[in-house]
Amino acid sequence: MRSLRPEAIQRGWIAADDPLLVPRLAYPLGADLPEVVHDFNRAARDRVLRDVLAGDAAPESNPPLFGAEAEVTVAEVERYGIPLRTVLGTQSGLMRSDPYYSEAYLARFYRDHYRDLYRPRRFSQSWFFSEQIRSGQRILDRLGGRLPGRGRVLDIGCGMGGMLVPFSFSGYQVSGCDCGQEYADRGRSLGLDIRVGGPETLASDEKFDLIILSHVVEHVRDPVAFLSRAASLLSDRGVCYIEVPGLLDLDRCYQGDVLQYLQNAHRWHFTSGTLGAVLCRAGLEAMESDQAVTCLATRGTAHPNALPADGPAVLAEISRLEQAYA
Repeated sequence: MRSLRPEAIQRGWIAADDPLLVPRLAYPLGADLPEVVHDFNRAARDRVLRDVLAGDAAPESNPPLFGAEAEVTVAEVERYGIPLRTVLGTQSGLMRSDPYYSEAYLARFYRDHYRDLYRPRRFSQSWFFSEQIRSGQRILDRLGGRLPGRGRVLDIGCGMGGMLVPFSFSGYQVSGCDCGQEYADRGRSLGLDIRVGGPETLASDEKFDLIILSHVVEHVRDPVAFLSRAASLLSDRGVCYIEVPGLLDLDRCYQGDVLQYLQNAHRWHFTSGTLGAVLCRAGLEAMESDQAVTCLATRGTAHPNALPADGPAVLAEISRLEQAYA
């Protein structure tokens, strides 16, 4: 197993002498996490690992969003056992994968491997669609009073579009976009307006009263540019609903285990504060936000130099979690 480490170093995914904030997260792991790697996704994990170690997945620099700052390396492996260096800005508190996959490999990864790798033990498209519907109803219950009757709703990264169903049933005009052709086709077969691609598939004069970004922003190459585009699609009183995994919420969702939280499809790792600074740079203003992280934002004045200061809180939280784990 230890022979894998020189290959990961040679390919440029990890460094030979990089001190780790969490020493147990050195590559390779001693064993797979059984709750993460199982009979239904192990073959997909092995394909991605082979791509990484064979050089088919080329590493590219993923520079920080908030400029130069002191950084620590948190980990050099993620939960599927794939080498991936994760660094933390000690002032901002923004954590990121660096290096990360090239755009050419990412297109292949999301097309050929992502859904197989991330599938739970029990999975069906009908189950996934019903889970999306439940999530959409939760968002509608929270936001319905803020939206105009028969307003327009857009879900970016919508999958099959299940989150749009409760809004459609309630009289809203709904649209979605997703990079997955298969899921988009499924949603279209149910009569939903789903475009293949990202926000660039929307005309600049299309405006929406609600834009849903559920577990999307942590994947994108440039969150500021991505959210700026989303802001341009909001109506004057429109609302963005944003969900990302919360770096200060690991006790609730990941059993307090940093390893379970880290995953190769996530380029960025946010707190409420770091997401809020990205929103400010993108011309959005957070109205409500928590550490889950769920956030409501409206259009505002762009502040290109907005800086968060969550580094000490994140460092303290990781230290607390590791002491509890030990």
